[in-house]
Amino acid sequence: MPSAAGAEPSGARPAAVRGFTGRIMNMSVNMAAAAVAAAGIVLAVGASAPGQARAETTLSLVYPFPDQLIYTKMCKQLAAEISEKGKGLVKIDVLPFNSIKMFQQPPAVKSGRVDLSCIPSAFYARSIPENEVISTSNSTAAKVRANGGTAMVDELHGKHFNLKYLGWTTSGAHFRIYMKDAPKWTADGLLDLKGVKLRDNPIYGAFFRALNASTHSLPATDVYAALEKGVVDASAWATIGLPALKWDKFVRHAVEPEFYQTDVVWIANLDRWNKLPAAARTLIQDAVVAEEVEAHAVMQRMAREEKALLQKNGMKFHTAPNAAKYLEIAIDSAYDRMVARLEKKGRDTAHLQKLRSLYQE
Repeated sequence: MPSAAGAEPSGARPAAVRGFTGRIMNMSVNMAAAAVAAAGIVLAVGASAPGQARAETTLSLVYPFPDQLIYTKMCKQLAAEISEKGKGLVKIDVLPFNSIKMFQQPPAVKSGRVDLSCIPSAFYARSIPENEVISTSNSTAAKVRANGGTAMVDELHGKHFNLKYLGWTTSGAHFRIYMKDAPKWTADGLLDLKGVKLRDNPIYGAFFRALNASTHSLPATDVYAALEKGVVDASAWATIGLPALKWDKFVRHAVEPEFYQTDVVWIANLDRWNKLPAAARTLIQDAVVAEEVEAHAVMQRMAREEKALLQKNGMKFHTAPNAAKYLEIAIDSAYDRMVARLEKKGRDTAHLQKLRSLYQE
């Protein structure tokens, strides 16, 4: 996935998000150590007798990306803020990186092995094909919450995967393809990927196949070595995070236009969620909703700053001659995959038209 960045560049920020990154970067480095001691511990909350204080509920959370990436920092910071506001009511124990492998995290939340995850929705789109409306969206998290799109996705999570969908916390950053060599173009103005060894992942695999690419599916943690050894010579990644991963040591060309959006979402085990005190549910949900708005502005600013940094360091940016068709293929290929996956599950596809209208502007 996504998806993400490390140290944040300096620069002005909108007033609505002033101080956000400072909170991220000032997080205690001891969070992971503290989580180790609490790993796997989930405190049961029973009915309290009249006059007795209710025990504080502890929820466990896992995340998919290394600790230096901005998505992980944002996830941990939000968990810390919820714990601070929820003292005596609810707290979140963040388990160490790789406590559960990234693609196993959504099933682990579904089964109740852990309570929460902040993870790209595309990472479990085989189970909920409609998740791709999030990554392919050109709207914002706040807008799709307001127009009913979030509620539709939440209903699908509960019905088909025993999850509570809390929200989309990383709208505002996009993806692009990064290459060792300058891109070539087909006669119709699209990216020519003949002979290119391209790394993909569940977010954009359908798009790459629609461009007739030969792809290699690799987790983000393996890509640096794969680029170094020539196993791959191109990879897509978010518009935030390339320097943190140090892939720009090998890839010196970027393909535009940018496509899709980073799609990290917060999910909870539905049974566990429903048993939480109402006040705890409200606190957590309100925190995620606030994050949707605040993080969007942060993502946009950081993406602009990173592009300027990459250009300053010598990266060349190339725009596809037929940019409109390039983006059309990106969206249509994902929706075609959604239809195929739903049909394979024997599920109806009529609702996709409505979802597309809510998530595409």
